[in-house]
Amino acid sequence: MEYVERSITDILLSKINKEQIIVLTGARQTGKTTLCEYMLPDKLDMPCTYISFDDPDERLRFQGSGIAILESIATPLIVLDEVQKIPALFEQLKYVADKRKKDAGTRNDVFILTGSSQLILLKNIKETLAGRVSLLNLYPFSLSEALRSKNAPFITRIWNDRALAAADAERFNLISSEQCRTAVQVRDEHRKWGGYPPVWQKDDTSDKFNWLKDYRKTYVERDLSDVGQVANIDTFVLTQKLLCARTGKLFSLSEVARDASLTVNTVKRYVNLLAASFQCYLVPPYYENICKRLIKSPKIYFPDPGLNRVILGEMTIEHGASYESWVFSEILKWKQLQPIEPDLYFYRTSAGMEVDFLIAGEETILPVEVKSSEKVAYVDGRAIESFMQENKRAALGIIVYPGKSLTEVRKDIWAVPDWFLFGGM
Repeated sequence: MEYVERSITDILLSKINKEQIIVLTGARQTGKTTLCEYMLPDKLDMPCTYISFDDPDERLRFQGSGIAILESIATPLIVLDEVQKIPALFEQLKYVADKRKKDAGTRNDVFILTGSSQLILLKNIKETLAGRVSLLNLYPFSLSEALRSKNAPFITRIWNDRALAAADAERFNLISSEQCRTAVQVRDEHRKWGGYPPVWQKDDTSDKFNWLKDYRKTYVERDLSDVGQVANIDTFVLTQKLLCARTGKLFSLSEVARDASLTVNTVKRYVNLLAASFQCYLVPPYYENICKRLIKSPKIYFPDPGLNRVILGEMTIEHGASYESWVFSEILKWKQLQPIEPDLYFYRTSAGMEVDFLIAGEETILPVEVKSSEKVAYVDGRAIESFMQENKRAALGIIVYPGKSLTEVRKDIWAVPDWFLFGGM
């Protein structure tokens, strides 16, 4: 089988050379098993032992003899899948890993743990394996992965150089019409169906939709039961719909609680469950005063457009909010790949001026405005220009949009087509 190269592979390979335990989290069906069981051993030319704790017999086997089983494994690469389903494993693994590290002459085996629930995984890691693990997330396909690009996305060069010049526009103009059409076509599919790998293996529209529908059903009926804390599935499903309909908007706990006829604490718990299972994300506001960042309302994003379609059913998300959520998902996937992962914020003043995203590093901030129309005008750069005038760490601004021209709309503020910014062209 031909596998899609995952952008995180190089980072994972570098960590295998340095770490003894690596934890790879991510939503169910993002490709964690494929990456760890097939792609990594092939790249490393290394034998691998794969054990899935989705199998109840494996869970039962490890309950009584986990240490002996781990010690008996002879391969240097050991993948333990869905480890959140067997909490007792963490103590066993701690013992075996520490013992092998102390024993002189023992080879440097690597344990890769995967799981689809941050809530349980991180709790067990904090209690048992703190300081012993390296954490990574595997997201659904990014646009560059869907395009099977071998190059880093253009946003990487912008981030590293803190500049965009006329030479970049010249390079952009060298892209052939055929390359542009292909990129736009794949972009449109990605914006419509999202990035879950099984969706990209299906050609028929109804097959894509039915897979996403079954995926959501499995999440509600199976994954939620793994973490518990949901007494009434129907109220959770309603809350999920209400939250998803607000993607790209300011998040108000009290407003959602009122609409769902639930307590604020219940809605807060549901949001934590959705975030821990990678279904939604909260982006904080940017303030120089850090205390304000902690108390002001965040924005909520449901990043996968295909999954959003089946969550909302006959309802639809406003076009601009849907596009902004897709751009958020691309930034989310991109930023994890950077040597030092930047923070992500939005910016809004009391007067109502807003910049959709601020990508913030130690020395630089990249303001990103999102426009869902295929034309960008001078006025669209006003908010970014105002922010850049007030914050000297921002030397460049980007307006990402679904058009086909790379143009400077104001000084150091560029309109960049989304397929070029994220696609690795």
